[in-house]
Amino acid sequence: MRKHAGDRHDAANSGGPAMDGLMKFLHLFALMLGAGAGFGNMMVAMQARCAGGAPPAALLGLRPLFGRLGLAGIVLIWLTGLWLWIADYDAAPLGWAFVAKLAVAALLLAVVLALNAIFARAARGTPPPAWAPRLGQSTSVLTVIAVALAVYVFG
Repeated sequence: MRKHAGDRHDAANSGGPAMDGLMKFLHLFALMLGAGAGFGNMMVAMQARCAGGAPPAALLGLRPLFGRLGLAGIVLIWLTGLWLWIADYDAAPLGWAFVAKLAVAALLLAVVLALNAIFARAARGTPPPAWAPRLGQSTSVLTVIAVALAVYVFG
């Protein structure tokens, strides 16, 4: 599946070992960015529930910021992940677990896009739907599944 070390980094394909290393770094950075945003949103939600009334505006103001950071993380992970797959594996089919990982990652991207749209409407005065918190909670589960599948596929 993976190209041999000698032919894996030809200039026409991936830009060399330095580019491959940069893409892997950005891929892991994107994972941390998304996970940090997800955990941050969880902490804001927990503190908002504990507030006993209307949560402080400063606390609620963090949620859109975390949403944008999460969106940046998932977009970056998609871009670098596709680049690595094409550069290191010639876009070869990598089996059912890889397809499942892509499906879970696509669902996660859709959820993050939907949550960002909900936050944008909420900032303009439209209250979020009652199911929005459940949708937000799904991101943690989807992230864990995607990472577990990636570990299974790539070792």
